[in-house]
Amino acid sequence: MSQLSMSRRRAILLLGDSLVASSQAQVGNPDVVAGAVGRSRIADVLAIVSRIKSNGLWDKAGGFVVGVGINDAEWREGEDLESRTIYFRSVLDALIRGCLDRPLVILTITEPDKEGIHVERFSRELIERQNAEIRAVSQRASVFDMNAKFRASMANAGLPVSSGFSDGVHISELGYQHWKPLLHECIQAIRQR
Repeated sequence: MSQLSMSRRRAILLLGDSLVASSQAQVGNPDVVAGAVGRSRIADVLAIVSRIKSNGLWDKAGGFVVGVGINDAEWREGEDLESRTIYFRSVLDALIRGCLDRPLVILTITEPDKEGIHVERFSRELIERQNAEIRAVSQRASVFDMNAKFRASMANAGLPVSSGFSDGVHISELGYQHWKPLLHECIQAIRQR
């Protein structure tokens, strides 16, 4: 909030989980404010948007790039995937309605690699369902298929996708060389609106 309140012009906000937070995509972009926090879930991002409005900072928000979902797919939250998908969809809808008068780009969830110390914490089926929910909102928000584009970028460079991850879930330094430029595409899309 403090970065946004100090901004002299409308800022593009990067909201989401640790993948967005660790990207450092705001560096060198004075019109971009990082509001991403590790372990964030979609409801946390909706809460940030609500706080921006309630603190009278909405006029300083020029648009949003949102990357969440992986933490919503942890097994510890339960095995009722249908109810969890419905919940994710309802919060996603609320987020879109909350940002209706601002440009919004929603990233698909970067699916975990096949192996890694954190991979088993997440439901692949739920991630697939959540990505389907994200893709389904493309009529109401801009959807950027980060998962497909990241994997394609790694493949085009002749690199195994696994080298793009540090632990199977989080992006490695090498992976960010491919992930971060894609995030910059999203930022640029907001600027052009």
